[in-house]
Amino acid sequence: MKHLIAISAVAALLSSTALAQELNVATANLSAYIDPGADHSNVGSQFYVNSMEPLLFKDPTSEENSFGPGLAASWKVTSPTEIELTIREGVKFHNGEDMTMEDVVWSLENMITPGYPARIERSKEFFGNVKNLEVVDDKTLKIVSEKPEPLIELILAAQQAMILPKDYTMGLSGDPNATEESDFIAFRQAPVGTGPYKYAEFTPETRIVWERFDDYWGEKAPYERVNVRRIPELAARVTALVNKEVDLITNVPPDQLDVINGTPGFKTAGGVTPLFHLMYFGGGEKGSIITKPLRQAMVKAVDRNLLNEALWGGQAVVPNTHTYPQYGPYYTPDIVTFEYDLEGAKKIIADNGLEGTKLPFYTDPVYYTNGLLAAQAMQEMWREIGVEIELKVVTSWNDPGTPGGWGSKDQVHNWSNPMYFADPHGSFGKMWAPEGAGMTRGLWDPSIGMDEWAKLYEAFRFETDIELRNIAYEKLMEQVKEDAPFLVLYQPFESWGMREDLDWAPYPGHIPYVLDFRAGFIGDAKNGITR
Repeated sequence: MKHLIAISAVAALLSSTALAQELNVATANLSAYIDPGADHSNVGSQFYVNSMEPLLFKDPTSEENSFGPGLAASWKVTSPTEIELTIREGVKFHNGEDMTMEDVVWSLENMITPGYPARIERSKEFFGNVKNLEVVDDKTLKIVSEKPEPLIELILAAQQAMILPKDYTMGLSGDPNATEESDFIAFRQAPVGTGPYKYAEFTPETRIVWERFDDYWGEKAPYERVNVRRIPELAARVTALVNKEVDLITNVPPDQLDVINGTPGFKTAGGVTPLFHLMYFGGGEKGSIITKPLRQAMVKAVDRNLLNEALWGGQAVVPNTHTYPQYGPYYTPDIVTFEYDLEGAKKIIADNGLEGTKLPFYTDPVYYTNGLLAAQAMQEMWREIGVEIELKVVTSWNDPGTPGGWGSKDQVHNWSNPMYFADPHGSFGKMWAPEGAGMTRGLWDPSIGMDEWAKLYEAFRFETDIELRNIAYEKLMEQVKEDAPFLVLYQPFESWGMREDLDWAPYPGHIPYVLDFRAGFIGDAKNGITR
């Protein structure tokens, strides 16, 4: 009898341990789709690294650009325009198929020359300089660029370079022997990758379930299952945490840190995020109301240091210009592009007869931490110079042509410029290069004309001398200062709430908000997981 009791106790313990290999996460936002090649949102970036992989891995623990083997077992930059990669053997996709050179080439081709409209913007931003792919043999791939490409390793480590299964994707709709737009649309709801976790369940904007992928080529995932659900309301997220319904929550503003840290068994982790919150003026020069003098005045009227103190407890970073410390030698904090000058703003308004100007300001209620509060504060700052702002709280601002949508004229809007990779082209360029997201959506018409702006940008983009490249970047910032198409507000100090025994924090080398639960990147004493 004692023997049976002992066996039962061991069985119960093993069962309990097995069930405990699970993590529950509540996020403020959750993706509407999964497609690394088309996606570039702050929301989407959270949900790829656990399940999908590029050819090169960037060390997420370091702000420096340090690379390691990914789906390429090795690589060598053989000339300023060429890189050769040896494709890793023994890699399986989550559907059981072996990854081959054919999958790699097909995935990259569908970023270099995509037939799927949703990928065209990303193609221009990341792969615009890639000329062609050359298969040397069944293990070796050569990538050739049009011009010398100093950023090739950064590009091949980016989310947009993650490798997808060719046959699986092509077989999702229509002709299984043809790559069709409908294939990628179907893939968005049934994603398959090569990472340590597979997507076991995906309900758009509601829920993601990751399960350990036992055939993973690398170190196995520490959790058997990770459940992610969206809880948009802050109070509900905090309540779910302290009630032990979830183990980790995202997007905790400073005024809630003491609440969580003061609750036994819970803590917070956070840091300055490699992302800029900003506001922009819609429609470029196409609007009849928003002129250059108005933009200049409104930019000067925003006291960003006051916003930092009021909303972030002084923990955010207010930059002089569009630059990040992670850029290393290309970090340019001495350039002054944005500065507070209330009297100067009032003078511009008076000199140009702009008193009484009325504009709508569109903002999502929860997408950006403190986004609505920042908009309300700026509303008062602009009222002080004679500009009246009507706040419009919407959730459809990603829809072009709708009120508050991309490129709509005569409006103000909040946005963000994340650091997609650690180079000025990986943030400012991603948004404001001639083919960047902000430009292609009509957010800015440079007063010097797009052709001249393109010449200025190209002089920066492909320069390899550090000093000359920084000088070229300063010229770009001079044009930003002159036209005032947007205002960088700050790098927010984002925080996550969690169980006290979780050993996890966001990593400085990732793009913002990534939820990295791979082996070595999270510890969990309750579940017996060490980093």
